[in-house]
Amino acid sequence: MTTEGVRRSAERWGPVIAITVALVSAAVPVAGEPSEALEFSLRGEARDTRPLVALVEQFPAEVIEVFEPYERRNVRFRALPFDRVLDAVYGKAWRDEEEFLLTCSDGYQPGFPVKRVLEHRAWLAFERLGDAGFTILKQESGEQRRVSLGPFYLIWQNLDDAVVLQEGDYGWPYQLVGVDLVRARDRFPAMTPPVEAGAKVNAGFAAFRVHCSKCHQMNGEGGTIGPELNVPLNPFEYRERDWLRAWIDDPAKLRPDSRMPAFNPALPGRDERIDEILAYLEAMVGHKAGLAAAESRSGG
Repeated sequence: MTTEGVRRSAERWGPVIAITVALVSAAVPVAGEPSEALEFSLRGEARDTRPLVALVEQFPAEVIEVFEPYERRNVRFRALPFDRVLDAVYGKAWRDEEEFLLTCSDGYQPGFPVKRVLEHRAWLAFERLGDAGFTILKQESGEQRRVSLGPFYLIWQNLDDAVVLQEGDYGWPYQLVGVDLVRARDRFPAMTPPVEAGAKVNAGFAAFRVHCSKCHQMNGEGGTIGPELNVPLNPFEYRERDWLRAWIDDPAKLRPDSRMPAFNPALPGRDERIDEILAYLEAMVGHKAGLAAAESRSGG
């Protein structure tokens, strides 16, 4: 029987066959796909690597239906309970940490507070049910594109959780390959604002980590999908505040082919978050810290 045939039988005959299917699929990697394993770290130091096949052996896979924020419709995934996986790797100690820093195979580095996992239900999806494969349709640069989700897609139960539903795609990274538990000021010393910065700037630092640093670097720290935002130049050194606010609000209004998405329209306190991010960016103009700043000064 083909793998697809086994999958159809799994959907008909239940979870025992479904787990067998996941094991078969994990054992046969697809050409060009990242390794089906997840690396776990603690404050930047490697702790463990768990292949998908081992995770499925340890934790029963469940079918989870969610309102998929990129496709904006209900979708079913086969997934593993994120909190139980964390318990297996870190013990209960992860609950006392500050933030998750996640790494995706394309350089995307999102983060969110540990308390989000304590207050809401997160799952490590590894298979989509139906005929679309382990992919989603996502709006990028003005057009719909089919994007591979493997090896893991972090999803959240949101059909009965109004808070998570309202937050849209916040905390839904795909192509997930790494999980790190970090303390922001230890993990991102060059990204941290000056010690004399006020409350609004520090709130902007927190918002920047959540909404911006997954794609952008600040002083050499952060994601690598978008451009560095301070070295050699900070956006405030060549753009006006009103333009920058409009850009964060919805880049497509200024550049229709922009890959950068609009700032989450459903985010509570959205306008205040944008103002805080702008305050943080402006405060960093004179704070080109860390290795990136040294390289800039030396012409490296």
